[in-house]
Amino acid sequence: MNTMLATAFVLGVAGSAHCIGMCGPIALAVPSPRNTFGSRLASSFILNGGRLLSYVLLGAAIGTFGAGMRLAGLQQAVTIGAGVLLVLTVVVPGSVERWLPTSRIAIGIGRLRSLMARGLKRTTPEALFFSGMLNGLLPCGLVYAALVGAAAQGAVPDAALFMALFALGTMPALIVLRVSAGSVIGAAKHRLRRLSPVIMVGLGVLMILRGLELGIPLVSPGPMTDPAAVTACHGSGPTEGAQEDR
Repeated sequence: MNTMLATAFVLGVAGSAHCIGMCGPIALAVPSPRNTFGSRLASSFILNGGRLLSYVLLGAAIGTFGAGMRLAGLQQAVTIGAGVLLVLTVVVPGSVERWLPTSRIAIGIGRLRSLMARGLKRTTPEALFFSGMLNGLLPCGLVYAALVGAAAQGAVPDAALFMALFALGTMPALIVLRVSAGSVIGAAKHRLRRLSPVIMVGLGVLMILRGLELGIPLVSPGPMTDPAAVTACHGSGPTEGAQEDR
């Protein structure tokens, strides 16, 4: 697996403490069809499945931007910039949110919360899945950081996979929180909270190194040759030779 994609999962796990604080109240507020362990577990997977789908769709959308930058020959600069931005989210908390159009976001948040409030009391599978999707669209600094990493992948499938792995990394803690009603998550939360900034900075440094293309295997591979250019090059040789023979 690509080193960056593996790091996406680790980032999700390390950011679980943040997710518990942001998404935990929603996870606990959404009711289960029945008050049994099996019902709570099943509803947790459905709820988180909706959130995962939202993250994948966001990844695909941001991946389109990354792919455009790659075609424009700006992938190296985008990767380095993404790494710097990730480091800034730790060194200067809230830096990403400050650059966003807050008025439009406030309107969007209000609408999303209104939709979630209507569906929180519904326990059908489709209602739980929809609540999870809305949860995935709520503003979150950690998700913004993951999206920066997804954009640096330079391809829509890779960006979507990056966000899927990030979502999977956040799921275990939220599922345990919901199934246990928050009773077994305290100690792990503090450890994860300390680990999260380290992982985010590590991901940022890894992106910067990859963008610099230092020729270090796995960590900072050298410049990659465009397969299309190679094909064209190999394909043109015999043709030109054939023309000369004629």
